[in-house]
Amino acid sequence: MSEGTEAVVEAALEPHEPSPAEVEARDRVRNEATGMTHHQAAAALESVLDAVGPTADADPAARAALAEWHRITEVLAGHGGPYTPDADPYAQGQLTARHR
Repeated sequence: MSEGTEAVVEAALEPHEPSPAEVEARDRVRNEATGMTHHQAAAALESVLDAVGPTADADPAARAALAEWHRITEVLAGHGGPYTPDADPYAQGQLTARHR
């Protein structure tokens, strides 16, 4: 991942009030990632990187999706098992914050 893309991913992961499109993008990625292994998630991340093109020009929803694929890939690198949002503390924290 280039430095520019990494900066966009880090910015998208910074705490902020997400737009409805960002929330939907993250939820969609989590649903797609459910059951994936690290290698599958890494392949999905590469596909998204190719589809998005220059990340600096991407809309906030595309940036959120890219950041979520990156985050999930990182989680799975140390986890070893398939992804599930129920066991993802970050995802659970966001869900809890939405329902307050």
